[in-house]
Amino acid sequence: MRRREFLKLAATSATGAVLFTGCGSIGDANPEHEFKIESPVRNPNDLLYGRDNWYATATPLSIGGYGIIVRVFEGRAKKVEGNPDFPVNLGRSCAKAQALVQEVYHPDRIGGPLRLAGQRGSGQFQVIEWEEALGQVADLIRQAPDSTLLITEPLNGALGAIVEQFVQTTGIQHASLEPDERVVLREAMRRVFGVDTLPTLDLANARFLVSFSADFLHTWISPVQFARAYGAFRQGRPDVRGTYYHVGPRLSGTAANADRWFPVRPGAEGLVALSMAQVMLEEGLVEGDGAEPFFQAIGLTPEQLGADFAPDRVADAAGLTAEQIRELAHAFAEQRPSVAIAGTSAAATTNGLFNLAAVFGLNYLVGSVNSEGGLILNPASPLPDELPANRGGDPYSQWVNIAQQIAGGQIRTVLVHRANPVYSLPPASGIQDALRGAGSVVSFSSFLDETTMLADLVLPDHTALEQWGLVVPEPGPGFEIVAIQQPVVNPFVNTRAFGDVLIQIASQLGQALPWPSQEAAVRALADGLRGLGRGNVEAEQPSEYFVTMQTQGGWWDEEARAEEASPQAPTAPANPEFAGDPGQFPFYLLPFPSDSLGYGEFSHLPWLQALPEPVSTNVWGTWIELNPRTAQDIGVETGDVVRVVTPQGSAELPVYVNPAAMPDVLSVPMGQGHKAYGRYAEGRGVNPLELVAPQAERETGALAWAATRCRLELTGRRMRIARFEGQFPAFQLEEFPIIQVTRPRT
Repeated sequence: MRRREFLKLAATSATGAVLFTGCGSIGDANPEHEFKIESPVRNPNDLLYGRDNWYATATPLSIGGYGIIVRVFEGRAKKVEGNPDFPVNLGRSCAKAQALVQEVYHPDRIGGPLRLAGQRGSGQFQVIEWEEALGQVADLIRQAPDSTLLITEPLNGALGAIVEQFVQTTGIQHASLEPDERVVLREAMRRVFGVDTLPTLDLANARFLVSFSADFLHTWISPVQFARAYGAFRQGRPDVRGTYYHVGPRLSGTAANADRWFPVRPGAEGLVALSMAQVMLEEGLVEGDGAEPFFQAIGLTPEQLGADFAPDRVADAAGLTAEQIRELAHAFAEQRPSVAIAGTSAAATTNGLFNLAAVFGLNYLVGSVNSEGGLILNPASPLPDELPANRGGDPYSQWVNIAQQIAGGQIRTVLVHRANPVYSLPPASGIQDALRGAGSVVSFSSFLDETTMLADLVLPDHTALEQWGLVVPEPGPGFEIVAIQQPVVNPFVNTRAFGDVLIQIASQLGQALPWPSQEAAVRALADGLRGLGRGNVEAEQPSEYFVTMQTQGGWWDEEARAEEASPQAPTAPANPEFAGDPGQFPFYLLPFPSDSLGYGEFSHLPWLQALPEPVSTNVWGTWIELNPRTAQDIGVETGDVVRVVTPQGSAELPVYVNPAAMPDVLSVPMGQGHKAYGRYAEGRGVNPLELVAPQAERETGALAWAATRCRLELTGRRMRIARFEGQFPAFQLEEFPIIQVTRPRT
């Protein structure tokens, strides 16, 4: 295609989506039909020729913000695949991305603006017009901007820029809600490496990986990116097969892939990491000057490390033997390049920040920070002032304070976008009662979730496949990158993009934002990338530049990488604390994010409800995992219903006897237990956050959801657990004693 022809197409694409024209995997190189431009305004009338088209866009930030391509046939989205050109995922995708199609055509999707028509929480709403709804929200903000709070998911990119401008212009408050273990991880990155971004892994060049409870293949920060890299780590080199050890209290789907699993007590991950460091330093396995930043990160002297953290001194507390700790240390030090990571439940204990600081600090000892085969830090946004990077979530302690302010009347109006604090925070936070008594609650959700049920007004947002956006992937691939979202289909119902709604409300308040629409903001910010004069997109004219970004799925510069890291503040060693007297509550309660449902934000999608959990193969419900010996001791088997009692409350759950479960650790998946959120999520299973005590991580104030003890009571009832393996019990072959979890309860 000649440049003049390309510019003609660019000139006609003022509001349209542009077909993917990447590496040629969806057809021959530059076929004519792949350059056709489709106007979502005219769908499906302009698609009479019965040919499917593929459009490059991006997943929401909650899925990682990576590049995808969507098959559209006659104006309807049919299939999602990974963008083969996008550096974060290189053509791979996940089940959550596949299910984005279901969200567009979901039968319970809110069809337009609603106003409460009964008592708050009754679910009785009446349809209103958009202009009336916008006017009412503008009036609420006008009356008391300083007592108005906007709650969102973590934001960055174009929508983050719009929200920042809206907050600054109107003077309202802003809070972000995300899983608390992610809050701890961000603080660990700031302290250990001095960066505000999350890391990635160069597994393709690594020889050894040790993960401390981080479920990186399924739920930890960027599983699509890490799973692709893990394939290269295992099979991508002809003469090298990477070795992977997992240290953690549960055999997750990720841990099941390990060469060795070391079952440790919950919260002991940091203790094991310091003991590994002690072995490496004592035996001269540390090269270079890596010891200095390591000690800066953990706030210890070499003498303190040697005196208090030798394997013989910490083995009992960790639940391992001294020989196992030495084995870990030698494997990590001798099989270089090596890399250590930590997360998920390791961050969700009262000493979570210490656990993460100790583990990530190990990378200094082997020279694996920002080096080939190691832990790669990500740079900030390419336009830090105009295109903000991710704004992390607020810790649990702040949400308790927010609930108190709402209850006390300091916050009178609450606006909520793509966050569900009523479900995502434990009842002890007080957020549900606070919202029930708030002056006004406005939701921008596309579904009637638990928080939206308490709203006075509902202004539903577009789904991800229906709107414009720029997203800074979290984490990136180690260099600057921005993904572009474009509407691949017409809005299915009478919704409006959240950014457009904020811009229109600001206009009614007489405080216009810099852009007339969310699309205009995307185009203006994309033009800012053009002004950098670098990256994968080469074009002089703004329209040509923008169309090229659309066809490729984004902008990236492989030369723009993070600077060298240095510790910013020490994190002293700390022991985990658990709510509940061990005499009354002999077991550890270990919730874990669902591989398919996450923390419950995807429970409304039936494809994901039906996706089996990789270890148990269970679907469509909640269960509790018991070790066979524990089950035998209390007289239960798979399918028996037990009552799980904690200092915070109780719930009845069916037992799943898992030979890989530790005897004193009872694991329960997150994601179920919704009291609203549509027909596929409502009234199904239990939300384990209703059982956890309001324990906080000691330094960040984040919710320590893995810091509660429990006991079991028999109910005498049974129920069938829906699972892919059928009703045949899980077992271990005697000739393959891979899993031996027999440590006694303490």
